[in-house]
Amino acid sequence: MTGVRFGDIHSYTDLGLALGSVKITPPKPKTYRISVAAADGDIDITGALTGGDIKYERRTITIEFEMLGDNRDIHSKYSEVMNAIHGKEFAEIVFDDDGNYYYTGRVSATALSSEPLKGIITVQCVVDPYKYDFGDDWLWDPFSFETGIINEMNSLEVNGTLEVTYIGQRKKYIPIITVTSAMTVIFQGISYNLTSGKNKIFEIEFHEGINLLTFSGNGVVTIENKGGSL
Repeated sequence: MTGVRFGDIHSYTDLGLALGSVKITPPKPKTYRISVAAADGDIDITGALTGGDIKYERRTITIEFEMLGDNRDIHSKYSEVMNAIHGKEFAEIVFDDDGNYYYTGRVSATALSSEPLKGIITVQCVVDPYKYDFGDDWLWDPFSFETGIINEMNSLEVNGTLEVTYIGQRKKYIPIITVTSAMTVIFQGISYNLTSGKNKIFEIEFHEGINLLTFSGNGVVTIENKGGSL
C-alpha cells in the first residue's frame, strides 16, 4: 500500500491509513510590478530584482486518508494521527510514488469526516516551493529513468586534474565543496582557490542544465548535492 512518510512516520505502516486523494498546488511566483505615470499599464521588474530567477511563495499539499471501522475506532485513529503529526514541522515529507524527492514543511490534520464504518482524515502540508532530491542517496526502486537525475558527487579523487559535470535542476543553489587538501576549481572560466575543509564560494552557483567544474590538485572532493524541482 503506497502512502506518505512524515519524517520517520509512514501513513500506512505506522498509522494504518489508506492513501486517498492528493492535491499539490503550484507555488505562487513572487512578482513585482511598478506603475509608470507617463505610460499605459505597468512594468514587470521581477527578473531585474532577482538576476533573472523567479522566486516563489510556499505551496500547499492537501491529502485525504481513508480508514474503516466503527465511530469509536475512527475517532481513536484521528486522535492517534493528531498526536503523531499535527502541527509538527518535518524536514522530509516523502510520497512513495515520488520517492527520490522530499518536501519540507509544517503538517496539520485539518478535518475529520465520517460515515458508517468509514472515516476520512484531511491533512494539509504547507511546504517550501521546491521538492528537493536526495542527492547521492537516490534509491533504485523509486528511481525514474524518465525524470530522475543521478549526480555522483561523493569522494571524488583528484590526481592532477578532474572534470566534474553536475546536471542542475530548476532551483539554483550554491554548493558546499569539501576538499581534503588545498586545490583550485574552475567554474564558468574563472579559477577559485579551495582550502582544506568546507568551502562555499558564492560565485559558484549551480543553475538548471549542465554545470562544469574542473579541479586541479591532489586530494578528495565531495560536493553537496541538493537539487530542487517544482
